[in-house]
Amino acid sequence: MTATQNPAASTISGSALFTEKLMLTICSDIEPSKFANQFGTTINHPAFVLGHLAYYFAVCKQLLGGEVVFKDEDNSLYAHGADCHEDASIYLEKEAAIQHCKTRLEETLAFVATCDAEVFERSTAGTPFEGRMETLGQVAAFMLSGHPAFHIGQLSAWRRIAGMNPAS
Repeated sequence: MTATQNPAASTISGSALFTEKLMLTICSDIEPSKFANQFGTTINHPAFVLGHLAYYFAVCKQLLGGEVVFKDEDNSLYAHGADCHEDASIYLEKEAAIQHCKTRLEETLAFVATCDAEVFERSTAGTPFEGRMETLGQVAAFMLSGHPAFHIGQLSAWRRIAGMNPAS
């Protein structure tokens, strides 16, 4: 792959960076002691959501052909279908979770910037997205913008359950 920026990479990155700003705004004033609290509900808490997003940013990079190293527990804690637990000891603390999520996104976006247009035009055949989306570009757009936006909505709902005001 060459290091030429293409319109697909630029569009995906711009949207993903805006979504990241929303996530940081929503998390900025959460008390660290509440970061893994579900408040007696089954809602996903911020520690889980950020770990889940970081995991899937890396999965996106891997689907596009990038190298990724996962921790042994990442799949069981954060893969699709994993349960969110009200046990702060199994998740990263607030600042570490935020930094890990940001780093994974930045690494993925740096890789996206190196991808030729052909990478984004590849079929999803043989991937978990086969039959759901046609191209890896569509997958990357979803995984780096649509999917995080969905979980940002969960964080917004979590804030209300936690008795917090809307983020601004």
